[in-house]
Amino acid sequence: MKSLIVFVVLLCSALLLAVSPANSQLPSLHWARKYGGSSTDVPFVIKATVDGGTIVAGYTTSKDGDVFNDASREYWDLWIIKLDRCGNIVWKKTMGGKGYESARDVIETSNGFLVLGETNSTDGDVVAGFGGTKDIWLLQLDFNGNVIWQKRLGGNGLDIGNQIVPLNDGNFLIAATTSSTDGIASGNHSTGGYTDGLLIKIDPSGNVLWNKCYGGSKNEELLDIEIINDKIFVAGYANSTDGDIPANQKNYDVWLLSVDQSGNKNSSRIYGGSQNDVAYSMTRGAGETLTLAGYTTSSDGDVSGAKGDQDYWILNVSASGNVNWQQTLGGTDAEYANYIMTDSDGGYVVGGITYSVDGDITGSKGEGDFWVVKLSADGSVMWKQIYGGSENDYLRASLFKPDTREYYLAGDSESFDGEFSDGQGETDFAVLKFKLTDTLTQDTLVCNVASFNLSPLMMQDACGYDSALITYHPIPLAAAFEEMKRIDTIFEGQTVPLPTIQQGNITWDAHPTLSCSICSNPVAAPVETTRYTARINQNDCSATTQFTVVVLKDALVQLPNAFTPNNDGKNDYFGPVGKVPADFEMQIFNRYGQMIFRSNSINTRWDGRYQGVIQSNNVFVYTVKYRNMNNQVVNRKGTITLIR
Repeated sequence: MKSLIVFVVLLCSALLLAVSPANSQLPSLHWARKYGGSSTDVPFVIKATVDGGTIVAGYTTSKDGDVFNDASREYWDLWIIKLDRCGNIVWKKTMGGKGYESARDVIETSNGFLVLGETNSTDGDVVAGFGGTKDIWLLQLDFNGNVIWQKRLGGNGLDIGNQIVPLNDGNFLIAATTSSTDGIASGNHSTGGYTDGLLIKIDPSGNVLWNKCYGGSKNEELLDIEIINDKIFVAGYANSTDGDIPANQKNYDVWLLSVDQSGNKNSSRIYGGSQNDVAYSMTRGAGETLTLAGYTTSSDGDVSGAKGDQDYWILNVSASGNVNWQQTLGGTDAEYANYIMTDSDGGYVVGGITYSVDGDITGSKGEGDFWVVKLSADGSVMWKQIYGGSENDYLRASLFKPDTREYYLAGDSESFDGEFSDGQGETDFAVLKFKLTDTLTQDTLVCNVASFNLSPLMMQDACGYDSALITYHPIPLAAAFEEMKRIDTIFEGQTVPLPTIQQGNITWDAHPTLSCSICSNPVAAPVETTRYTARINQNDCSATTQFTVVVLKDALVQLPNAFTPNNDGKNDYFGPVGKVPADFEMQIFNRYGQMIFRSNSINTRWDGRYQGVIQSNNVFVYTVKYRNMNNQVVNRKGTITLIR
């Protein structure tokens, strides 16, 4: 195999990526890793990082294993791990007090990572706040996980940040849930512990620019954000029938809120049936549509095709709110779709947890499993897959890297078998990486195409996983020279680099005017017109060609006396052929003495048009001026006939 790899390196220089327009194939699993300690570790988010790795965040109750041992930890602490592309921990961070802390979202910024968390502590690592209630906790970390600043936003009730997204103006928008009636949540529509949806706009330092509550007298939550043409769409669920919620809301319905950049409400729509319908995630689809995913317990209204007590529910709506299609997926038990993302082919990847063993679910592994479904752009099922072990495995987040065609899933796992055979405690962070295999065609120079027989080769990435399938396209040795430039022109005393080829490597026969002998990139310095020989040698065969360098003793300017600009590819332009040392200028005048074309480059010629209009048959006057090798100005004048 080593000799084959050397053969490839020596003979090939071009790799052409051929990606299928529809990702109908199941991506290959590269690795499945678990992280944590002996207690409970649960992630809520995974995001890509610019260094090719990922960052995963949630909470921990562990004090050992991968988790920093903090003896004062009583409940949850916020826990973040930074992973490289192979799944190895680069750094990890725990923060908290004596209460409950967690990370809900994280985004990479120009100076590190902005973490959207939650806390109800007033001690330890947590800045003082409203005390005894859960507040939104913002942390700016540097690229090594060190805290730059932290801020706390909240009121007298429960305040939870669900998602944070960057805005085009350099600021950030937070989708949140609040039961507070003061502080960050003034204007709450609900009372008695019910929640409103809350939007908060902050600057890069965490300062609040504006905040607004949306909802009615009962429970609402805003969980995910998408922005189309500066219009902000926020998805979640609604339970009210007043305030910002349409009066026809039936129980718990999917809620899609639209606001402008200042938070003013554009529209508020609900979707669902007579039971519970919730959207946890939303993604932008083709044609400025929105596709939402969550669960449904309904079988009427906007919902059709129910499979069991609780199903995945995916619906696609236009920017104006009209339903284009909907899809229910599941079995007789419960399913939750926790995320949806748009795939590179315009379809969708939906994931969450399933507890069923029938219906749309095949290959169930345990009490609860990661369940991933690939949909086409119109919502048709393309493939579906179960991941997990014999215990409870809960898929909570995912990401897709389109440039490398990599997929990541993140959740928590109690299993010690199946995809999650390792692990350290009751419940661990569980992360899986998948990749669609790239199909590459590699041009390969050969002596004899008819006898060429080189099998496809699977190449591995830096982590040792199959990544690209290379097939070889044989090219006759002599064909490598077909696209090579064969002639160039210089003035006496100048030099010129000799050309290269796209396929393979060439050498040049020794010549006293070359900068090196038997090398691939010599510089030629001939004093007179000279031919150089390029050569490719492979095994027992070879191919040669010649490259001519024309050496001019002075400027060369040849001008025709007629041209035919009729787009037939022959004599369509007027201008000199040749080469000048410096200061070239050409002007063309019509019979009225009006200048209708001017050029300062010998390679820029006239196409027979003036102000975009092709000129009629006529005689035109030209002047050409340039400097010769003696730095003298040369002026030439003549006529040109335009023939149509």
